[in-house]
Amino acid sequence: MRKWVPACVAVVALLSGCGDGVEPHAVGEPTRWDPCSITPEAIGATGLDPGYRDEGWGDGIVVPDWAICSFRISGVDIPYVLVVKSSLTHTVGEARADTRNIDGRDIALGDHGAFEYKLHVGKTGRSCEIAVDVPPGIVVFSVIDMDRLTDDRLCGLVEQHAHDLQDSLPNAMK
Repeated sequence: MRKWVPACVAVVALLSGCGDGVEPHAVGEPTRWDPCSITPEAIGATGLDPGYRDEGWGDGIVVPDWAICSFRISGVDIPYVLVVKSSLTHTVGEARADTRNIDGRDIALGDHGAFEYKLHVGKTGRSCEIAVDVPPGIVVFSVIDMDRLTDDRLCGLVEQHAHDLQDSLPNAMK
């Protein structure tokens, strides 16, 4: 039995040396939901072009807190773009507290609470957005005006698309 003790000590020393530089990971650590994982069928069912999706923020632009995917209707004249983004580090509470958000109100998205608000950027940039808590984190649906739509039309569109796509959200929403 005493012959095994030095062998066991050697094995433990060898194995612990192999672990240098390896970061521990929690089991079941949450991952950020990818908005581009919404299926083409779900996109088509809400009236958008199932063959179009634009992933990311643009060439050379990195926004580490957010994943983003954009969708549009078919055709050449694009009156609006639907943007869906997700984050593990932001919350609906932050959207409620952001003073840049206009006309905010609580709404229901299926069985889940959400916060709808308008956002004006500069003189011409406008959107209506719905922020939904997806613990941990948030999913935000945005309809961005490309054709001087009325605020009511923008919010009606984002409500329609968010309701149509709610079953595509992460399992935490269902």
